[in-house]
Amino acid sequence: MTKLGIIPAAGKATRFCGLFKELMPIGEGVTLLSNAVDRLESIPVDSVLVVTSHYKIAAHSLALSSRAVKYAVQRNYESDAWGAVQESFDCAGDWNYYLMPDTVLKVNIPEPQSDFTLGVFATYKPERFGVMDGGRIADKSTTFAGLQYAWGMLIWSRAVVEYWKAHEYKTHTDAFNAAMGHFDYSTFPIDEYRDVSDFKEYRGLLCSSRM
Repeated sequence: MTKLGIIPAAGKATRFCGLFKELMPIGEGVTLLSNAVDRLESIPVDSVLVVTSHYKIAAHSLALSSRAVKYAVQRNYESDAWGAVQESFDCAGDWNYYLMPDTVLKVNIPEPQSDFTLGVFATYKPERFGVMDGGRIADKSTTFAGLQYAWGMLIWSRAVVEYWKAHEYKTHTDAFNAAMGHFDYSTFPIDEYRDVSDFKEYRGLLCSSRM
């Protein structure tokens, strides 16, 4: 059974003034991106695919020059992260592990128990994430109050890839909900999830790592 790790890293990082935030350091010799690669390799996956852009691929290649990773250039920017998922289809594994490049998480990643699996975490900031809502992932425009649970990483089977290839979607949320509706899905807990969405969150992460 082959396993592919997928890191969508083609984003423009507008809240970071265009900086390649996934390349910002979070420790000695460690960046957010290399940390994501480490996490996927610890599963272990057979290979890691970094989905990048034409203007970031040189920087990503240089930063990960010592790592055995593959690259794909995201062509479809109109469909948000769904474009990154589509770029992974040609090298899909029997199991595919999707992890954001600007997050740090504490989790024991289990063997998948269903065709579509979501790692979920608790949050008091649901407006920032894909919140679980009655067996679906809610659109970010949905208003929630109090503690909610959101997805932080995903695992899907080759069967899900083939299903997605036979349909059209505008957003990753549409595609993920379609998979959850068509296949059995399961969840596992993420004990701690740090999303580096802006400079304040980045400073907070650096401060917590020094404690």
